[in-house]
Amino acid sequence: MKRILITGGRGFVGRNLQEALSGQYQVFAPSHKELELLDYDALARYVDRNRIEAVVHAAIHVPMFNGAEKEFFHDMQMFMNLEKLSAGLDKLLYFGSGAEFDKRADITLVKEEDWGKSIPVTEYGLAKYTMNRIARDSRNIYNLRLFGIFGKYELWQIKFLSNLCCKAVFDFPLTVRKECSFDFLYIDDLAPVVAWFLENKPAWHDYNVCMGVPYKLTELAALVKATAQKDLPIQVLSEGRNPDYTACGDRLWQETGLQPTSMKEAIDSLYAWYRDHQKEIDLEILRTSR
Repeated sequence: MKRILITGGRGFVGRNLQEALSGQYQVFAPSHKELELLDYDALARYVDRNRIEAVVHAAIHVPMFNGAEKEFFHDMQMFMNLEKLSAGLDKLLYFGSGAEFDKRADITLVKEEDWGKSIPVTEYGLAKYTMNRIARDSRNIYNLRLFGIFGKYELWQIKFLSNLCCKAVFDFPLTVRKECSFDFLYIDDLAPVVAWFLENKPAWHDYNVCMGVPYKLTELAALVKATAQKDLPIQVLSEGRNPDYTACGDRLWQETGLQPTSMKEAIDSLYAWYRDHQKEIDLEILRTSR
C-alpha cells in the first residue's frame, strides 16, 4: 500500500479524505501537535521516518482560529517546506482555490486557461495564486483547485449547505445572506479524484475540481426544502447580488473519466446525515446563524 501523508487531517477536507482513503492507502494524518508544518526539519524527519511516498496537502492557516495576521506567510511557508521535499516524493497534491482568479469581480465558469488574467489582492488568494505558479513549473506538484465543497464534518454554523440542512431538520427558516451563483462539489467526490491523481500521470499541473454546474443560492435552498419535504420559508437577508463563483470542470472530468454526484443526490445524503446526527447540533447557535 502506498504510504501517503495527509496534512490538515483534523480539518473538514482532511478528515473526509483520511476516512475515505484509509482502505486503499496507508494514511498518515498527524495532528498539528504531532507535526508542525512550519518547521521544515520536523517535517523532513517525519517524511523520512515514515517513508512517505506522496503528500496530499489540505492544511491551511485559518484566520478565525489563528488570527488574520501572517496568513500569506504561514500558507506559503507550509507549502514551500513541502515543495522542498517534493524531489523525494512521487507526487505532491494540494488544494488550490477559486480565489486564485481574484474574487473582486464575477468568476463565471472559468477555465484553467483563464488563470493569471487578474492578480488576487487577499492574502489567501495571493498565496494560492503563487502556489499555482510554482506547481505549473514543477515536475510533480499538482493543484486540485476547489471552489465550493460541502459535506459532513464541515462547520455547519457558517457553511451554507450544511447550515441549510441543519435548519431544515429542525424546521427553521432557510436563510440566504445574499443571492449569487455558486459551484459546489460534494465531499464524497473528492477522494476518487485524489486517488486518480495518486495513481496516474496527469496531463496538466492544475485542475478545477468542481461540479461545473452553477446554482443560485436560492435554488440550492429550494433543493434542501424539497429534500426535507417541509413547507419552510426561504429568506434572502440582503438585496442585490454577490459576485458569482463558478468554474468549468471539463479538464478534470474528461481526463479522469469520473463523474460528480448530482446536487440532488448530494443534498439528499447530507440532509440524512444531519438528521441522523441532530443531537450534535446546538439549537441556540443554529437559531441565530446566518
